[in-house]
Amino acid sequence: MSPATTIRAEIINHIESFGHTLTSFGQASGINKGVISAILNNNPPKPISVRQVDLITEALGYDEGALYNMYVDECFVNEKPNGRRISSFLIRCAELGKEDTIDYVLSRLMENLTYLTLIFSIAERLYISGKTKESIIFYKCVAENEKYQHSERLAISQYRIFRASIGLDAEQSMEVTLQFIAYRKRLPENYQLDALVELMNIYYTMNKWEKVEQYADELITLSTIVLQNEKRLRLGNRSDEPLVTDKPLVNYYAYGYLMKGVALEQEGSYKEALKYVAGYADLSWIEGLDQEGHLIVERYHMWSIANTYTLEILMGNVNILPEYTQLLHDNPQEILPGLLTIMKSVNRHGFSVDDILVQFNDAILEYEKDPFSDLSNGYTNVYNRVRYADLCYQIAIYHFTKMRYREGIRHTLQSITINANINRKSEVIDSMSLFDRYRRFATEEELKQYSRIIKGGCNHENIGSFNSCSS
Repeated sequence: MSPATTIRAEIINHIESFGHTLTSFGQASGINKGVISAILNNNPPKPISVRQVDLITEALGYDEGALYNMYVDECFVNEKPNGRRISSFLIRCAELGKEDTIDYVLSRLMENLTYLTLIFSIAERLYISGKTKESIIFYKCVAENEKYQHSERLAISQYRIFRASIGLDAEQSMEVTLQFIAYRKRLPENYQLDALVELMNIYYTMNKWEKVEQYADELITLSTIVLQNEKRLRLGNRSDEPLVTDKPLVNYYAYGYLMKGVALEQEGSYKEALKYVAGYADLSWIEGLDQEGHLIVERYHMWSIANTYTLEILMGNVNILPEYTQLLHDNPQEILPGLLTIMKSVNRHGFSVDDILVQFNDAILEYEKDPFSDLSNGYTNVYNRVRYADLCYQIAIYHFTKMRYREGIRHTLQSITINANINRKSEVIDSMSLFDRYRRFATEEELKQYSRIIKGGCNHENIGSFNSCSS
């Protein structure tokens, strides 16, 4: 098929080659013969829709999207873009992964920057319909061509790129995070709330606690202002629409306090962290809660109890261990972070928890069976991978201090593997240093496994980045 060939020429050649009439070709393509005639014979010819070009492509026996490069000119009649046709066409190209065609159409559209509005609307349609990855190319076009650096459209585009790009690789997520941060305060308030949540989660995985604190403070401040504004709207009986958010407002307020407390805990400021735990222990004062909001209040109340135990244990109060372990049994979703807390305290204060490790052995084994099995489900599971990798590291230290070197080596290798898979370089180095300290107790097979991990031989693409750490 020659680049200069047109879709109409392709139809005519096919009709002549296979002895079709307009009627028989119409039947083959599912397009009315009158429409086929208007496409081929009218002056000017009837424009072809995206749906029709797909039907024609199938009737000609070509692969899906094979005529799309030719179809571009159909969208620029007399060099003037037809907005509706281009929108349908670009969305279809995105669905089929035709990025080269999209790039070409966008480059033509950008000869006139007024079409940025059209491109942004296409990006939003894709993103809102769940096609987040497909939307990125359009948001990037807006970000690269927007003249007004403080425009809301630019901020939203940068935010969408950020949200669509974060994922399993912690270092890659950090890169897109750094590109986005400057735009966070230019977003509408509802987007700001979710953006701050994502920022805290990313810095959590990187153990950057000062940053977690910073964005927790911002979230507490912003959510407090929004809650006050919403209350004024209700009391004033005004017709203004309430702010539309992904989650109930109470969740953002509580999450800010939760993450502030987590950051302070990680920094060893346990008594200060207790003050922030109190900030979400009782949220019943917040007005306008629906059923979901009340469930969130109950959930954070339970977490406040668990996290109070956590901080007491980290401060060395071993007397509450029976109550804490019972809480973990009653709330299985808290077992992973709870065990991590216990093992950190054990390694800091030197008490024994062999009985607790036996109690929760089955839960630990569930994570150990296949530590990568749920990574494809997204960011939340990466969050759990971080916790489990850290738990393996702490359990390894505990076993080494008890001179149980076989268990210590096994858990250290698990920690290295998981951290390497999600590209936490600093934590990989810590785990490797721990292994090297006790490598004389490793078997020949364990030494080979260690060598495979640091050379990227575990078939997890990020592990190869750590080769230089082995020297």
